[in-house]
Amino acid sequence: MNEYLFNYIMARLIDDKKLDRIKNATLEMVVTNGYGGASISKIAKNAGVAEGYLYRFYSSKNELVNDLLFTNVDELANKIESLLDELHSVWEIFEHLIRSLINMAKHQPDRIKFLFVLMHDYNFNLVESQRERIFELCKRIKEIGLSKNQLRQGVTEEEIYLVGVTYPIQFINLRLKSFFNQTNLGEKEINEVLTLCINSLKQ
Repeated sequence: MNEYLFNYIMARLIDDKKLDRIKNATLEMVVTNGYGGASISKIAKNAGVAEGYLYRFYSSKNELVNDLLFTNVDELANKIESLLDELHSVWEIFEHLIRSLINMAKHQPDRIKFLFVLMHDYNFNLVESQRERIFELCKRIKEIGLSKNQLRQGVTEEEIYLVGVTYPIQFINLRLKSFFNQTNLGEKEINEVLTLCINSLKQ
């Protein structure tokens, strides 16, 4: 390996590590202080980088947060798509999705909190391509459910998204805040969320 290539690879590795720190600091700031309280200067300071370095990659705080939102929603959509390819029961799909979200809450709680915060912030909307993709995924779930008589006639893609995605995220965040109950997220909670999903959408 020549010296130029070695230096290029090392520089990329350093940039990747710094970008990871920037993204983690942004998640933490948005979760802790909300979008309005997460300034570029605070994010850069918490990430241990200069503001100028951050601006090399993102022109504004809005662009940075939108990039994180896109990445997290895209990963969620990828998960739903893989479940649709692997499973043939609506309730199995929902159960695996709920497990995946709870696993995220246990190991990367700021990510699930971040999704929750931005879902309730009118400054942010999903890009059109993501909205269309999620609609098509919900449409596939609907088609499977209707073909197997698991979903009631007249159910909409919006209801499937609301009950199958939005509600589990809301439930998890209530538990993370210990709003009514202690922060328990195990088999009992998975079954509770799944039962509500089934009862809301079933035939």
